[in-house]
Amino acid sequence: MYRNPLLRRTTVAGIAVLSASALLAACGGSTPGSDGARDTVTVWTGLPYDTFQEPNVRAFAACEEETGITAELADFPAGELTAQALRAATSGDLPGLLYLEGTDLSRIVETGLLTPLSDYGITGGDYSQTVQDMGSIDDELYGIAPGVNTVAVLYNKDLFAANGVEIPTTYAEFRAVAQSVSDEETTGFSLAADTGTGPYVFLPYLLGAGGDPADLDTPEAATALQLWVDLVADGSAPKSAITMGWDAQDAFREGKAAMVMAGSWMFAEDLPFEVGAFAVPTPDGTGDPVSPIGAELWTIPATGEETQQNAAALLKCLTNDENSLEMAQASHRTPSKTTITQAYLDQFPDEQTLIDLIDHAYLRDPETTGAESEVLATAIQDSLANGTAPADALAAASE
Repeated sequence: MYRNPLLRRTTVAGIAVLSASALLAACGGSTPGSDGARDTVTVWTGLPYDTFQEPNVRAFAACEEETGITAELADFPAGELTAQALRAATSGDLPGLLYLEGTDLSRIVETGLLTPLSDYGITGGDYSQTVQDMGSIDDELYGIAPGVNTVAVLYNKDLFAANGVEIPTTYAEFRAVAQSVSDEETTGFSLAADTGTGPYVFLPYLLGAGGDPADLDTPEAATALQLWVDLVADGSAPKSAITMGWDAQDAFREGKAAMVMAGSWMFAEDLPFEVGAFAVPTPDGTGDPVSPIGAELWTIPATGEETQQNAAALLKCLTNDENSLEMAQASHRTPSKTTITQAYLDQFPDEQTLIDLIDHAYLRDPETTGAESEVLATAIQDSLANGTAPADALAAASE
């Protein structure tokens, strides 16, 4: 899954976070005390975001009170957690609970480091099927993702209302709306088309048009890329789009862009206007919109029966309806547990689109995503920077 670099990483005041070296010294899992093994479980996460960390700590504190099991929490820098877990496995120092990057699940399962959640009566039945699929290998559930990320078109509701425009449902309508909300001070669509972010936020256009990231030399892919070319040609998207990544969201935050590709994190920000969201339209308005989805997964490493059972008790508490809803409300990570979505939407109705996208979401293959993104980035840059026709750019990049 992609990581949004605009989310700030902080150490929350008043929260004790063990260093990696201190945690390893604790030998992972349950910590022995003077009278034998205490009910203490180490927990490793790689998401010390300000919108995640505080509610995560609160949830574990509540679960400690409920279960009598203490959670010792440690956060690692993004991208380092999986490597840290692999190193810890060689010395038998795995944590009791591991919040694992979803795209790393298959290679971690292959090592035998994780245990099936069915061993503890955790079935995932209360979660979207897409989320169950994300956490499963060979039909065995190894991870659960209470919150997920996807992207849609986020829009400035005040600007839309002032211009009297409706939510577009086709490519033609999207182009017309982008033009109608553009003026000397406002960009219609703040487009991120650089080589890093561009391929990711292009996926909803490609997939909705019927394209396949593994086969880009197709009319469907060309149709999707043509829309981006047209938006830049119209002046509705900036010519500098080819150099813009997630910083494209800054113009939206500042009220200088009416639309941007973003996710649920934008609803967690205090902006001076109302934010709405709609799915990227399909070319002719038919079919289901499709966006990529990603998440981190709670998993239970193989640390010994006692530790595993304690970890499972914490996980069941952590992901019960009450705690899952509180986490979603505090972090705005789109909830994937079907039993809480209505309660969440009662409070945040503008996030309906992001929840709806889960059911038809696209799960990226970690083994092929890098190569596919490179081809797509080449084609996007060629069309937007050099004026190459989308079909020709996609064909050349695919060779």
